[in-house]
Formats: sequence, C-alpha cells, structure tokens
Amino acid sequence: MAYTSLHRSVGAPPGRVTAPMLTEAVALLVGEAEDLDWKMDLDETKNNREQAKDFAAMANARGGIIVTGVEEDGADHAAELVGVTDERAKAMVASFRSLAIGLIRPHIPAFSVYSVPLTDSPGRSAVVVEVPRSTEAPHLVAWDKESWRYPKRVGTDTVWLGEADLEAAYGRRFALRHDAQSHLQRLHEELRPRLFSNGIEVWIVVTAVPTVSAPGETALPANPSVSDPIMANIMAALPARNLLSVYLRRTNPVVGLRRSIFTSHHPYKGKSSHVHIELHQDGSFGGALNGNVRTGNDGALLSQLDLESGVRSLVTAAVLNAAARGADGTLQLHAQLVSNGPVALAEREDTHFERIDGGLTLDFSIPGQAPSSVTIEASLNDLEASGERRDDIANQLLLDLTHQFAVPNLLLTD
Repeated sequence: MAYTSLHRSVGAPPGRVTAPMLTEAVALLVGEAEDLDWKMDLDETKNNREQAKDFAAMANARGGIIVTGVEEDGADHAAELVGVTDERAKAMVASFRSLAIGLIRPHIPAFSVYSVPLTDSPGRSAVVVEVPRSTEAPHLVAWDKESWRYPKRVGTDTVWLGEADLEAAYGRRFALRHDAQSHLQRLHEELRPRLFSNGIEVWIVVTAVPTVSAPGETALPANPSVSDPIMANIMAALPARNLLSVYLRRTNPVVGLRRSIFTSHHPYKGKSSHVHIELHQDGSFGGALNGNVRTGNDGALLSQLDLESGVRSLVTAAVLNAAARGADGTLQLHAQLVSNGPVALAEREDTHFERIDGGLTLDFSIPGQAPSSVTIEASLNDLEASGERRDDIANQLLLDLTHQFAVPNLLLTD
C-alpha cells in the first residue's frame, strides 16, 4: 500500500491516490522526489522501453508513484491538474500493465496501475502507476534484442546500476527473505510463553511478517480506552460464530511494546486462556486461538472444523493488519499447532467429538511426533484485494497441517 512524498505532503494516510490529494498537491506546489514523479503525458515523450525503465527504476529504489496528467512548472513542481481523457486513461492503464509484464524481469510484486477520475474536470482522469519497494529487486528491463539493463531512481534522476551496485542489490534481496523468516520464528517463540496451558489445550498459532515493513510515521499509539479501528475492521470482516469472534468480545487493546494486544483474559497478566492477538505497528502479526478441545482416550481431540475456522480467521487478521498499516511486498505466513501432549483430529457432531478414522494421534511432547511448522508467502496486495485469495492461502496452510495427522482430505467449510 503506497505511502509516498505525496501522501506526506498532503497529510493523507497510506493508500490509493485520490483526486482531492492531487488537487491539494497542485495547490501546495508539491515537487518531485525519489518516490514521486509527475508526468504530463508519458506517450508524448517516451517509447515503451523508456516507460518500463521508469517503473523498474522506482522498484529498484524505494518504490513510489508516477502520476500522469499533472503539468509541472519547470522546476519539477506540480502546477496544474490537467488529466487525460477517460478513454485515453483506460488505454494507458492497459498499456502500462502490459509493459510491466512484458519488459521487466522479475515481475514487480504488487505493481498496480489505475485511473483517478477528476471531479473538477468531468471526462478526464489522472493515471497512477503505483510501484512498491520491491523485495525482488534488482529488476532488469529488456533494452533491445540482445541486452538487459538495471535502472535505479536516485533523487529525481534515473541511473544504470553497475557491477558493485548489482552485487549489493542481490545481497539485499536474499537478506530480506532471511530476515522475514527469522522474524517469523522470533514472533512464534515470543508468543508461546503468553499462551496458558494446563496440559490439554491445543493452540492454533499463526505469525506473519511483511517483507516491506509499514512506515514508522503512520503508526499511532495504542489507546486502551477506545476500540481499536484495525481490530474492529478485522472483526467485521470475519464470518459470524468463528473462534476469534466468539472468544474475543472486546476490541480495546492492551498496550504492548510497539504493538496492540487483544485477549479474552481480563485483566491480562501476561497469559491468555482462549485467544491472544498481537497487531504490531510494523505490520507484522502474532495470533493464537485455543482449538476447542475435549479429552479423549488417547489424548486431546482437536476439531477439524475449529482448526479450519481458526487458521482462516488468523490469516485474515494478519492480512488486514499489514494492509491497514501500509506494509508492502509479500506477506510471509507461519502456522503451527502447539500443545503439551498427544492430540488427534476429530469431527464435531453437535455436542460431542468423534475422532477422524485413519488419523494419527501425534504426541506434541515428543519432538519427532509434534507437527512441524508450515510456511507460505503471497503478495500482500493480492491478499488484501481478494477474500478468495486469503482462503486459498489459508487452505494451503491447513492442508499441510492436517496431512501431518495422516488425514487425506480437508473438510472445506463456508
């Protein structure tokens, strides 16, 4: 989700560019920056490769936006919002998407192009190219039939990367992935001591880390006296009667270190009994739900229905938190079941549980039998935009979790 010099200049939160933002930028004479480029009409001055170069150059720097339809004053400041015809804007959106796909390698995650209708100029629109700070940088551009080049935006100019620059860029790509994976594991390890257990609980734990953290200047301090708007939006997005909404009846946070904590345990004294959610200011997430267990002859029984509901709810919460705070790139997700003894999967039949035939009982106290953690990643932009995509990611985590119990089929629920 974009948060650029334009957003900071006009006092807007992270998100898409709007017509009022552009109008205000012209009034303030907002100048170009490394993450902001004004264009009158790209097609009038540049060929396709030059346009693709601009996209890749921003992705190879810190990301940003390119706005077409703004006339400059000769000193790179926005002077007039003129736009292009709506018909031309539609064609440009399709063209820019095609250029990004056809001429840039690797593809830029969460690359976005859209038109912004100008309310003061009916029939005209601005066109915004939104380029995230890419975790896949460096990106190269097909320059001719036999050569590729690596551009990068430095200030308001574009330069070509040399050998030493490329070496550093590839090092950052691998370091970002490693850091995100280490962060995931650290969040999981920090979360476990906060989960109450008397020996029969089975906790469904999901942690998530965006590869591009939320901007620090967008973070608001937690206020324990009022409902948290991000958690309120999460609860509104969840279906009724799922584990998270059943257990968590309050959206007022407990103030933590650079995080908001939500728990069913009040007063909170460091451990939660049914649900524990941590929404971090950098867009990362830690969440755990107690999987509604019953004690069976061979240990605890975990309802497969509750497992599915729990994973889907926690994935949704992780995505919406990262998106609301302005994180970007890909979202790395880690899921694991946590308990102190043997656990089997079960079907829930009204008021009782029946163990699923053919399923293994896994003893969590024995390292060789405890279920492994499972991880997955996906574009944060895609996950935010599509509930179906969130379900797909949750289902993949669920398949990996349930197959460790030797259960061949996943019971998909509404």
